[in-house]
Amino acid sequence: MTLEAERRATTRSTDTDRIRQPRWPIYSMAFSILVLPIAFLTFNPAWFDRPVTMALNNLIRDWQLANDFAVALAYPTLEGVIVVSLLWCCWFSGITVESRARILSGAVAAVFAGIIAEFVAVTPFPNSPHFPSERAAMFAGLAIAVFLIRPKLGLLAIGCTLVVGVSHVCLGLHRPTDILGSFCLAAALVCLAQMQLGSALGRRLMRWEAASGSTFYMCAFFSSYLVSTAFQDLRPLTSKFLRL
Repeated sequence: MTLEAERRATTRSTDTDRIRQPRWPIYSMAFSILVLPIAFLTFNPAWFDRPVTMALNNLIRDWQLANDFAVALAYPTLEGVIVVSLLWCCWFSGITVESRARILSGAVAAVFAGIIAEFVAVTPFPNSPHFPSERAAMFAGLAIAVFLIRPKLGLLAIGCTLVVGVSHVCLGLHRPTDILGSFCLAAALVCLAQMQLGSALGRRLMRWEAASGSTFYMCAFFSSYLVSTAFQDLRPLTSKFLRL
């Protein structure tokens, strides 16, 4: 094959890859826009939150096993442990270095989704849950990051977050719009992290893993613990620091 023919073949391959490349900015913008009508619904609970909550409560009211199951799922760290475990299962499932970089970018975006949810959270009514939920946003973001690399594992992770979200709704810890809004916020940021600039962070972290695997996995283990517990151990220290 001549040099010119090789150049044309490479160009066609690049063009094909560009066409097949998911439209991450569009996906991110779509999920961001969805947050607005969900926020509107959270300030009008009679339209969505109350009917859905009442339907769920009527469904499990006479089913003691379902009530006990909802209480068990409400344990603070259970959801985090499951989702983070599935993320590590995806990590060690034989994926490429580029896929691992995308997981790292998505995980960082998921943590930022939780931080953003914490700082922009509003309480529509006295004694009502916050919208959006920082825990739901972070764990949904991690589940979506897994789904983008390993769809079957990702569906399991997303299913876990949805089941926990439903249990929180049944127990009155959250409203349906809290869960939906958190999911859309997380999806918007994780999709944004899959773009070129976000993926660059993941590739930089992968260079760290290649250069010093011991320090990388030491920090990864510590970070996994913090994420699994939703940074519960750092919250008192952080709140004191912010009050300074």
